Amino acid sequence: MIKFFRNIRRNYMETGKTTKYFKYAIGEIILVVIGILIALQINNWNENRKQDIREASVLEELKQGLESNRSILEKRKLQFKKFQTKSKKLIDHLEAKRSYHDSLDQYFYVPTGNYSFGISYATFENLKSQGLDIISNKDLRLNLVKLYEEDYWLLKDQETKVANAFTNATLPFTRKHFKLLNRTRYKPNDYDSILQNAEFLNILYESNYLAQLYSRQCVNAIENTSKVIEEIENELKE
Repeated sequence: MIKFFRNIRRNYMETGKTTKYFKYAIGEIILVVIGILIALQINNWNENRKQDIREASVLEELKQGLESNRSILEKRKLQFKKFQTKSKKLIDHLEAKRSYHDSLDQYFYVPTGNYSFGISYATFENLKSQGLDIISNKDLRLNLVKLYEEDYWLLKDQETKVANAFTNATLPFTRKHFKLLNRTRYKPNDYDSILQNAEFLNILYESNYLAQLYSRQCVNAIENTSKVIEEIENELKE
């Protein structure tokens, strides 16, 4: 093809058709420029397509991570409600100075129950390592950051505080006054002393308050997580 165009140019030069030569030369330059622009456009299209595929993969991973978190929060919400119910029953029983029965053992463990939310941050940390800008939708990007670094961070911060209180107060008390029967049953060493112990009652009140608070926060986190999941789904459809 190059040889063909070269022969045309030589023919115009040899026959003295200078005007036609210059017109042809200009046309050839335009064709070359158009070819370069088309090549650049194709390259840009390929790069954008790769970027879109990469973004879709990241969004799918984020969606799966958020769905897992939502499922965990749903389970924790139910668990906290059970803690709330059990701690209230035990508080009522102790305040009424009722006698001991081994059915109470299932309530004594409540202060040492699992008060963590169990949120996973793996997919978000992976996204940050790749760069948040991979998500092209600015609103989605901001809402995702808010969910993890504000809503989830609050839950994580509270987990840390409760863990410290558990280590410094609740755990030493239960080890001193109770015998562990199994993971969810504690038997008091001296039930009469527990009836007279204001510290244990305070621990129960705190547990009941935390169970109520955490249950409400689960509801809020579930709602915000669902909103971001919906945004991701909409983005994947486009």
